[in-house]
Amino acid sequence: MAAPSVFYLHGGPALGPVFERARYPDADHVHWWHQPLAKPCAARPFLDLQEATVTEFRRVAAAAGQPLTVMASSFGAHLAVHLARQAPELVKEIVLLAPTFNPEQAALRLARRAFRVHTGHEHAGKLATALAMYEDDPGRPRFWDVFGALSLLPDVTELYFGPAGADAARSFAELIHQPGAFDGPTSVATSDDFSALDHSPMQSPFAGPVSVLFGAYDPMIDAEQDRQVWEVIFPQAGFFKVETGHFPLLELTLEECLAPA
Repeated sequence: MAAPSVFYLHGGPALGPVFERARYPDADHVHWWHQPLAKPCAARPFLDLQEATVTEFRRVAAAAGQPLTVMASSFGAHLAVHLARQAPELVKEIVLLAPTFNPEQAALRLARRAFRVHTGHEHAGKLATALAMYEDDPGRPRFWDVFGALSLLPDVTELYFGPAGADAARSFAELIHQPGAFDGPTSVATSDDFSALDHSPMQSPFAGPVSVLFGAYDPMIDAEQDRQVWEVIFPQAGFFKVETGHFPLLELTLEECLAPA
């Protein structure tokens, strides 16, 4: 088996790479790292995740004997930024797939989209109320109220995908229930810790190639607004619009994501 040349950071937090592994079972050149779960009562789970990411990345790069391509999906983009600051000499290039700079705002965009799609559903009113209360009093408690109301609506995961992603959406809906696909407590703890930190965009010391892919049908990304942020971090980045939703890697091929046109 060849040494990995691509280090993959899945989204979430706490959304395991079971979807990508199922789609690309023969991609031995990709290290589909399954990020560790938050330890019970961990004081700073996001900072722990950052540390674990650097440790694993250095280990894989040392084993490969060469710098690696860092590919990151959604929330994983923040870990890619951290790697680019901590170990830029070990990064060959960076590929960001639908990077969510502000995960809270991205999730709220999804909730608003779900309300528009399911306005007539019996629980739509609960989501509308939760969104209104968040607008009046933004913060993590109100955010989790929105998330809880969102979970009452049907087929929410289908909204992640573009019009041509029906097969990927079905696979995602099936795999999300497998062990290791998602861990709720880790997601809450890590995202709450993340939200408590200052995330003002700062230019990265990494000067190598960077590609950023935004899905044309992504319900979580405002491509124009988010591009401005990522241009601060990676001024050299090339930006690409692809005909997918929030998971380009599950709708395109691996090659199309690594070398977008």
